[in-house]
Amino acid sequence: MKLSTLRYFVEVATENSFTKASQNLFISQPTLSRRIQELESELGVTIFNRNNTNNIILSPEGKQLLVKVRDVLDQIESISGMFDPEGPNKNNKASIKIGCLTNFDFSKLYDLIEQFKTQYPNVKFIIEQGSPMELNDGLLNRTYDLVLNLDNYISNNDVLKTSLYKNNNLQVAIQNNHRLASKQEIQFSDLTDETLILIERNKSPLVFDYVINQCLKHGFHAKANYYVKNLDEGLSKTSLGEGISFLYSGMDNGYLSKKYRVKFLNLNEEKSSQNLVYAFQENNNPMLDEFLNFVHQNRSDLY
Repeated sequence: MKLSTLRYFVEVATENSFTKASQNLFISQPTLSRRIQELESELGVTIFNRNNTNNIILSPEGKQLLVKVRDVLDQIESISGMFDPEGPNKNNKASIKIGCLTNFDFSKLYDLIEQFKTQYPNVKFIIEQGSPMELNDGLLNRTYDLVLNLDNYISNNDVLKTSLYKNNNLQVAIQNNHRLASKQEIQFSDLTDETLILIERNKSPLVFDYVINQCLKHGFHAKANYYVKNLDEGLSKTSLGEGISFLYSGMDNGYLSKKYRVKFLNLNEEKSSQNLVYAFQENNNPMLDEFLNFVHQNRSDLY
């Protein structure tokens, strides 16, 4: 097993693309593909699912391997600098892997990262998107150093630490000319005769279950005629007058209502904690501690 192949594997996993990874590594794509295939053959497992060549994803075995390989490469970097007079942390070289919720607006996070990198230019940030369950699992198995997730989905144990990132609440999206458009907020009882558009349960179980249960609590069955795969698909259907869709306030980047010509209303019965938190485990990455302190000090920039 060659060290260079392990580095190639990490680059492909980071970019989710053989094309981008080959460009970053300055090698041909066929060469890169062959080296990854050799690694899979040597390990006896498939580490990338290639159903869509434009957007490859790690297999479960690949995710396990990525954690181990990153540890190995970190150890090798530490060994290479252990006799340097300036120490193994010379130039503050480190990487921080962050997991973020799909569909949410994290533009402010990117602003903070950009500010942080003016002080620590050699720190590499790797950002991936995932479902709430995937992020929690990734944090527990150390795939991620840090995740930004819904508070409800963070495991309640002594291993994980959390801090508020941003307030967040459930909303509905309606057409601008809808009968409820004059309101600023509504109750679930206002949705009795409405057609609802829900993101598939495997993508957003918390919202799915909450909406269904709240409808039953108010004495009616949710008329959910459409189940969509993502927020954009749901808002598109709302824009076309096919029903009311649901989203979190943290998903709105300030342009969604204009893009889809819809209006967002708060649900004033939304009392369960839907806030966004950043969660992490104690680890040996001093740059993560520096970044967390930086985020905490500049958290007012998130609002």
